[in-house]
Amino acid sequence: MDDGAELLVGELFESLAEEGRTETREALLEVYQNSAVREREALSRTLLSELLALLDDRLNRDAEVEILANSVGSLVERFSAIVQSIPAAVVVIDADRSIQFWNDGAERLFGWSESQVTGCSYADTLAESPATLNRLLSSLVDGESLTGVEACHRHANGSILDVQLWGAPLTGDSTDGASLFVNNITEQKQREQHLTVLNRLFRHNIRNDVTVLRGHLEFLRNERESEHIDVIADRIENIRSLSEAAHRIEKLQHTDETERTIFDPSALLCDRVKRLRTEQATLALRQNVRVEGRVVGHELLPYALDNVLDNAVEHNDAETPRVDVIAEPAPTSDRVVLRIADNGPGLPDTEQSVLTTGTETPLTHSTGTGLWLTQWIVRESDGSTSVSESRFGGTEVEIRLRRPVD
Repeated sequence: MDDGAELLVGELFESLAEEGRTETREALLEVYQNSAVREREALSRTLLSELLALLDDRLNRDAEVEILANSVGSLVERFSAIVQSIPAAVVVIDADRSIQFWNDGAERLFGWSESQVTGCSYADTLAESPATLNRLLSSLVDGESLTGVEACHRHANGSILDVQLWGAPLTGDSTDGASLFVNNITEQKQREQHLTVLNRLFRHNIRNDVTVLRGHLEFLRNERESEHIDVIADRIENIRSLSEAAHRIEKLQHTDETERTIFDPSALLCDRVKRLRTEQATLALRQNVRVEGRVVGHELLPYALDNVLDNAVEHNDAETPRVDVIAEPAPTSDRVVLRIADNGPGLPDTEQSVLTTGTETPLTHSTGTGLWLTQWIVRESDGSTSVSESRFGGTEVEIRLRRPVD
């Protein structure tokens, strides 16, 4: 049964109980329960007519009208209260795209009262570009739906708001109009734009400055050796790394399903381990990759694995740093498990929180961007991370990735 029919049946039961018509209520319940074994679509078409026929048979006309009026009135009051309390705009337009309903959320969002806009063209009243919005609304009242369409709307004070639109046609015997749900995303869009601009300026300026600094530093190195020059070189490399991290953060900000791809976990891990062996010749590195098939991952997944591998080495103070890399199928799910274990001093609680929950407090800050990026990349890969103590007494990072759906 559709939700509207089910709600009306529930109100009928309540109304009969309030009127003390127990026998009629029990008979109504019996019809309802007997109908529940039918096909759902058939149920929604026939159950209400059967219930109304039963009421007509057991009640006189005045009592039947009173019960039905109370039930429908109760439903209308309930839905009206819900719609008015929604903290977003709910608007109903007719077939001519004129406003017929305007909830309190719409008044708060746009600044006009319902009396000021009822009967007015939705597009002419609100849209920065009425012609574009009218085309969308025409398709909406003609039977199509809107899902998260972004647009610009006017406020009563003349300011422009960024909004998202969801809409569905209202259909009866003929198309009667449409309902719209409008969400204000102005602050979100402004934050995204500010971050994008600042990030690009940041990366552009840093890239240029670092290039100049490295050139002068190489000149100084050719002239003389100094530990101060080495310190400056390390700091310049840190700045370059931050610039690259900022670029990856910007890329993650605009992630969607199309940026996920399919990886062979065995080939992926072997490739990242090969890189680490080349850079860390004295490292005791073991790998046990015994998994077949493919996994889903964001295109930056190799970078996330590099972060975990590098972290296992860079902070390892053991006499002989050791890293074990394992890949295996998860025992009870459609996931693949990647484990990277080391014999280092262990990951501080603040860093563990970054990897497992992606959170930090004003008093406990993560020391770098690498673990943040790893957590975000794995999350955008539809995966998860966990941290535990390794069997060597160090840290074991577990990354779970899902297999692609056939």
